[in-house]
Amino acid sequence: MNILFSIAFMTGLAGSFHCVGMCGPIALALPVGKLSYVQATLSRILYNLGRIITYSTFGYVFGYFGSQLFVAGFQQQLSISIGLLMILFIIPSKLAAFNPFLKIAHILQKSLGGFLSSKSLIGFLMLGILNGLLPCGMVYIALASAMATSSPFEGAIFMALFGLGTAPLMFSVSILPKFLSLNARKKINKYLPVYSFLLAVFFIVRGLNLGVPYISPKFEKTPTSQNLSVCHGKINP
Repeated sequence: MNILFSIAFMTGLAGSFHCVGMCGPIALALPVGKLSYVQATLSRILYNLGRIITYSTFGYVFGYFGSQLFVAGFQQQLSISIGLLMILFIIPSKLAAFNPFLKIAHILQKSLGGFLSSKSLIGFLMLGILNGLLPCGMVYIALASAMATSSPFEGAIFMALFGLGTAPLMFSVSILPKFLSLNARKKINKYLPVYSFLLAVFFIVRGLNLGVPYISPKFEKTPTSQNLSVCHGKINP
């Protein structure tokens, strides 16, 4: 599982360049101009913490769904399906312009505007929580990966590490607007589909049950109550 957690943080780091383009304007708009240095720093930390809270909550939910499929014996199919969905997601298509969450995003943007005018610490935290709800392709990919952990707790940890991976660049940009130029972001964003494709291949290979440690380990079938009986702490056939 350690390799998945490493992937979570690396995905966050890679995705942070996309986050700067999508959510960077929100980070730059934080009303910290008249706050003290300590308050301004704390407000930025709370904003990023809010995003991580939202990601972790979703990770718990998706990890739970993954755990149900794991118990049902579909862990291989789940891993392969996640890889295939990632590939389909990064293939350019006219359908990519269709986003069923656009209306929700519009409502969230209005709410974000209200919190942007607030200078309370709770307001900064809520701003980050709402920001985490905005539709984002890299978050979708991370959530699919969190489902593959097959555990609610580990799914939450996966998404928390993903959020932590996005935080350094988001924090830096909120302090130094010119920390990363637009051209640099565009160049880096060109390679994000490559990273997503490699991640998709990893999940497909992982689901092939090749017996390769860390990369494609053997999945063990989960025993059920139909073929096992438990007595005095011992499992007997």
